[in-house]
Amino acid sequence: MGATPAPSQNRWDLQANPLRADIKLLFLSALIVFIVTVAIGLLNGQHIVTLSSDVILTHVHAGTLGWITLSVFAFGFWIFGNGGIVEQQNTYIRVLSIVSAIAIPLYVISFFLGIAIIRAVISVPVLLAMVGILAWIIARSTKVRLTVAHIAMLESIVTLIIGAILGVLIQIQTAAGTVFLPDGVMSAHPATMVAGYLILIGMGLSEWRLMPASGRLSRFGVVQVTLLFLAGIVLMIAALLNIPPLYGLNALLEVVGVIIFIIRFAPRVIHVNWTGGRDSTRFFAISACFVVVNAAMTIYLTVSLVTGAFPNGNIPSGLLIALDHATFIGVMTNALFGLIQDATQEQRSFWPWAEDILFWGMNFGALGFIITLLTGTTMLERVFTPIMGLSILLGIATYSLRLRRPPAIEQAGVSISQP
Repeated sequence: MGATPAPSQNRWDLQANPLRADIKLLFLSALIVFIVTVAIGLLNGQHIVTLSSDVILTHVHAGTLGWITLSVFAFGFWIFGNGGIVEQQNTYIRVLSIVSAIAIPLYVISFFLGIAIIRAVISVPVLLAMVGILAWIIARSTKVRLTVAHIAMLESIVTLIIGAILGVLIQIQTAAGTVFLPDGVMSAHPATMVAGYLILIGMGLSEWRLMPASGRLSRFGVVQVTLLFLAGIVLMIAALLNIPPLYGLNALLEVVGVIIFIIRFAPRVIHVNWTGGRDSTRFFAISACFVVVNAAMTIYLTVSLVTGAFPNGNIPSGLLIALDHATFIGVMTNALFGLIQDATQEQRSFWPWAEDILFWGMNFGALGFIITLLTGTTMLERVFTPIMGLSILLGIATYSLRLRRPPAIEQAGVSISQP
């Protein structure tokens, strides 16, 4: 007689989730679009050719929206979808999943094409899909037992929509050929998406996997994610309206939130088996470490802006790119690969060695890439970029094939039924 899974394990069992088909669809779509991000990154890292701004924007949006946001939608369906889903809700989620899986990749393509009117038009269904998912999450909040991860998910989607509204307005302004937005919108949009949305959802992902299910809502955890949510909003207002004192408030909120995060997560990270096991824990643990690294870099940047350390406000481009990759790869890609590993746990026997290459290659390459940017030794980008990029491509191939394979139970059923 088999052992009954512990309650903390049931929440990671995707096969028990009524929305598993939609979740897998979004994961697969995200992995496919991620190939675009990696391919452009590999080319750009070799400095063989100078890429146009349209290609760089394609790289950024394929990562932020295609890979990360589609996966975040899947995560939201996963944690809010357990229990009590009726057929009408299944249909609603199916429509949202299909619209997201089509509209977001098309939006990424529109950046590559460089046609402003197409970007403006396609940005609208992308925004509507985000709003539709937020509405569903709010409705489901009364049907599930809320944890800190649920609250982080809710707050991060709100921040995502604020950033997306700014992005849509930028596209409309560009297509119309008239200026009606404040100059700060070009800084406020990426600041909201990176420092607000991505760090917050990164915390939520680590919370879901590393913190045990106690049945109680952690007050310190709620304070932690809410401080980061408020920090993102304050940063957006500061950048949009050019209010320097708010940068100081942003730094204060982020410092307190990250200190609480360190206190809560340090015991979990310290006891992670980094080399002796291939479960998803190490992906979430190193993601949590990168949250702290990212926060330190963000606070340094904020304090430097407030104190005028950068002449004429000229922020070193290496610092900004390093900060972006600490977020995109360090925080988010680690956590999302860990999440997809949990989603495909019944297929762990397929290329198990690939998980070690992915984890160590991606993180060694990312750390080296970030250090080269911060130190100005850009020649080493040509070494670390392919290590990081090729490891990620192996991870994409491995998890895409696992997602497409039928669950082990179904395979067993087919085998048993055959004569």
